[in-house]
Amino acid sequence: FFLNMTLQKKPNFIIIGAMKAATTSLYTYLKQHPDVFMTAIKEPMFFNNFQNNNNFKVLGKKTKKITTFEQYYPLFDSVKNEKAIGEASPAYLYNENCPNLIKQHLPNAKIIAILRQPVARAYSNFLHARRADREPIADFETAFNKETERKTKNWSPLYHYKGKGYYAEQLEQYFTLFPKENIKVLLFEDL
Repeated sequence: FFLNMTLQKKPNFIIIGAMKAATTSLYTYLKQHPDVFMTAIKEPMFFNNFQNNNNFKVLGKKTKKITTFEQYYPLFDSVKNEKAIGEASPAYLYNENCPNLIKQHLPNAKIIAILRQPVARAYSNFLHARRADREPIADFETAFNKETERKTKNWSPLYHYKGKGYYAEQLEQYFTLFPKENIKVLLFEDL
């Protein structure tokens, strides 16, 4: 999968998601390999925020966004002789703008997606939001059923428990833009 990658100071592979599907584990495993460079920030989410003035409703602490190439490319300044240079932003799978932006700016990038059974993924997402004090509803089913209402009120994709589970639609955009041999799809259970 990582053959024929040339050394550069920008990523030549990206873990695009899915959220709550072991992307942190894969990021951690890859980061330990001497031929792999991973950004110190696990989720730069650059392509989610680039050329996008999203002012989503998010409860709790807000994080600083990386919105320019002047902020993004320095994440790769520590690359030495690693062959595989990557980042992991699991929200790239769900965001409909990311496939085109990645193709435009990193046309030869390798894409890695990890898929998890959608209901298990949604419930894990819900629990994560609850633990972080970002989900005010204590009942999963109630929060799950609020998705349409929340979308109309511009709530963050963090709260799109159901929508993030439509993997075929999300992956189709990547398969349309990138050669099949540049995309690796893994299953949570296999990882």
